Formats: sequence, structure tokens, C-alpha cells
Amino acid sequence: MHLSLFSRLTVGYLAIFAIVAAASTYAIVELTDFGNQAESILRIDNRVLDHEKFLTDLLLAQSRAEQKYVITRDEAWYLQFVRLKIDFEARAEGAASVADVLAKPILLRVRNNYRRYVDLVDREARLVRTRKQYPQAQFKQDKDNLVDAMLDELERLRANQQLATYAKVKDLAAAAAQAREASLSITAGCLLMIVLMSLLITKSITRPLAALKAKTQEIARGNFDNPVQVNSPQEIGELAVALNSMSERLKELDHMKADFFAAMSHELRTPLTSIKEGTGLLLDGVGGATTEKQQKLLGIIAEESNRLISLVNTFLDLAKMEAGMMRYEFEMSPIDPLIKRAVAEITPLVEAKQIHFDSALDGPMPALRLDPERILQVLRNLMGNAVKFTPKGGQVSIAVKRRDGILEVSVKDSGPGIPAESLESIFEKFSQGSHAGANHRQGTGLGLAIAKNIISSHGGNIWAESQSGSGSKFVFVLPCC
Repeated sequence: MHLSLFSRLTVGYLAIFAIVAAASTYAIVELTDFGNQAESILRIDNRVLDHEKFLTDLLLAQSRAEQKYVITRDEAWYLQFVRLKIDFEARAEGAASVADVLAKPILLRVRNNYRRYVDLVDREARLVRTRKQYPQAQFKQDKDNLVDAMLDELERLRANQQLATYAKVKDLAAAAAQAREASLSITAGCLLMIVLMSLLITKSITRPLAALKAKTQEIARGNFDNPVQVNSPQEIGELAVALNSMSERLKELDHMKADFFAAMSHELRTPLTSIKEGTGLLLDGVGGATTEKQQKLLGIIAEESNRLISLVNTFLDLAKMEAGMMRYEFEMSPIDPLIKRAVAEITPLVEAKQIHFDSALDGPMPALRLDPERILQVLRNLMGNAVKFTPKGGQVSIAVKRRDGILEVSVKDSGPGIPAESLESIFEKFSQGSHAGANHRQGTGLGLAIAKNIISSHGGNIWAESQSGSGSKFVFVLPCC
């Protein structure tokens, strides 16, 4: 089952959309992970470091305040210690609320030591207020030990958080590098898949269209055989079926036309031959004496009869060629005599139009395997067209030369030329190209088609070279030994 064009394009676009969506999803997941890592650094690590700095500063400030209180016995320093205590506990609570699993045990030890430190300070404050003797040095040693222990724990907290931040940043860098490589790979893969899918879809459409175009060109050239077979979407498949149907119908019409021309040619040739013979007898006086005016009319009838018989023979030749029934009498013969004969036949018309005629033979010509009458027919056609389309006082030339195992014959004129778009179509039957100007002559459009068939049957090739306004040159080549 072949998908339609709409279905193929829809599937292709959906596949491309799925690829792009997958790449976008991967990018979103990676960006989300980056965001979470960055948020963790900002929300936890940086805030814990800020709390650690404030806790360290507050602890040192409290230590100085309580020591000054013991020395000066000034209650103002104790009140300052109490205010700093409130700030410290608030900061410790804030640090505990954002700390991770590694920081919480450290903060817990700090808070336990801090409570012991505060108890010592309160006990010493009560003793200071009684003004009694107490072991002041011991109290100081115990408080210093607790403060040093808390400072060590806070330093450890800071070092741990810095290491954690560095590790997260390092992970981010590695993840970014990996994501960059993965993104480049995914992007390249997506582009490759998109290009491949686009090529496949385009090829599945353009290949059958190219086959249809080639078949259309063959039909235009009159080749109706070999129906086109395409593996294509439904719409193009239906177009191929329609084109094949049209080709078959045109083939039938072409056969009908060929049969019609053949039948009509056969039917016309007999009465035309009778008219020609009867006219000849009348001109010879068999039916009695004729006046000068009757002689003139009979001459016109004889001339037109010959023209009609020639036209009928042309149609018969074409019908035989298309049916593959044209018989050729091949023999080894040089082409020189045929060219001289064709030149001699065209000389009266050349002289009547005052055309300068030139012929050039490149030395002695070798014998070729050819049908002399058919090659003479080609020469008559090419030289006749050259003289017909060359204006009065113009120039026509024929040249023959041998090169690389072939014999090349060219007929050149100084007529109006042939447009480039008609250089191939003029060899098709019933085509006369796009000749323009005063020298244009109407005809059947069969001469060049028959000439091409004859040359092809001899294993050669024929073509035209021309530009509008600069004359024409017809060339045919035949294989030679």
C-alpha cells in the first residue's frame, strides 16, 4: 500500500517534530539539572557560609564582651553579651534550617558547646556579682577551650561547605561539557535525520515525476510503447495510469492515422497514375490535335499530377518506415556520384534564383554500404530545402569529408535560419520548425523525418545547426571503413 502525498508529508513532518521535541526535552532536562545545582549552591552553600561568618564574628564578640565584664564588672558588657547571644542563637537556628546532612552534625556540636559556654558565663557572672573569690583562671580556661572548640567546628563547617561548593561547580562544568557534546551529537543526528527524511520524501516524489516527464517527452517524440511503471504515492500513481492510458489512446490514433495515410496513398496512386498517363497521351496528340492553350492546361495538369504522385509516394514511404517494412537495397558504393547527381538535378532552380552554389569534396571518397536511391533521396531533400529557403542571390554549399571512421556530409545555406528551440522538432513528422520571413514555404513536413529514418537505418546520425538570421547547416554522418 502506497501512502498518499499528504500522508507522506504528514508522517515526515511528524517524525521531524518528534526528533526536535526529543532534542528539546533533553535540553530542558539538562537545563533543569543545571538550575537545581545552581540553586543548591545559592540556597544552601552560600547561605551556610554567610551564617558561619556571622557566627564566628558573634562568638568572638561575645568572648570579648564577657571577658571585659569579668575584668571591669560593668553590667553594660554583660548586657552586650546577652544581646549578642540572642543574635548568635538566631543565626545558629537559621544555619540549621538550610544546612545539608554534612553541615547539621557540625552545627549541632557548635550549639551544644555554645550552651555549655553560656552556662559557664552565667555562673561566672553570678560569682562576680557576689564579689567572692572563685577560680577565675579555671573559668577562663574552660571558656577559652569551648570557644576554641566552636571556632574549630565553624572553620570545619566553612571548609566543608567550600569543598561542597567546589565539587558542585566541578560537577556543573563536567555536566555542561557532557551536555554540550550530547547537544552537538543530538543536533547533528537530528539534522542528519531531517536531511535523510527530506531526501527520501523528496526522492519518492521527484523520481516518479521524472519518469512521468521522460515518458511525456517520449510521447511528444511519437514513442507510445513501454508504459511507465512508477513506485509512487497514490496521486502520482493515478497520474501514471492516466498517462499510460493516454499513451495507449494516442498510439491507437497514430496507427489509425498511419493506416489512413497508407490506405489513401494506395487508393490515390492508381487514379493519379491514370491521370498522368492520360495527360501524357493527350500531350502526345493521341486523342487528336490540341490547341496551344489546351497544351498549356494539359502541361499544368501533368505537373500537378507528378507533384501529387510524389506526395503520395512520400506518405507511402513514411507508412512503410513506421511499420518497419521499408526495404533497402544496400551495396558498396561511393557517395560522390550521388552528390553530383543531386547537384545536377537542383542546378536549374539554383540558376533561376541566382544562387551561388559551391561543393567541396575532401579527396577521393571511399565506398560505403548504402542504398543509393535512399541516400539520393536524403541529398535531394537537404539540398532542395537549402535552395528553397535561401533568398535570391544567396549562397548554398555542400561539403564532404572523412574523419575518425565516418563520412560527414553537410549542406549549408544563407537563409533565415532556424530558432534553437526548433532544431530537434524539425526532424519530427509534420513539423516544419519556425521558419519566418518572405522565403517561408509550406510543405508536408515529412522530408526531414524520412531523411532521419533513412540515415538511422544506415547506422548514421543527422542533425541541424543554426541560429535565427544566420543561415542553417544540416549534417549527416555515415560509418565508413
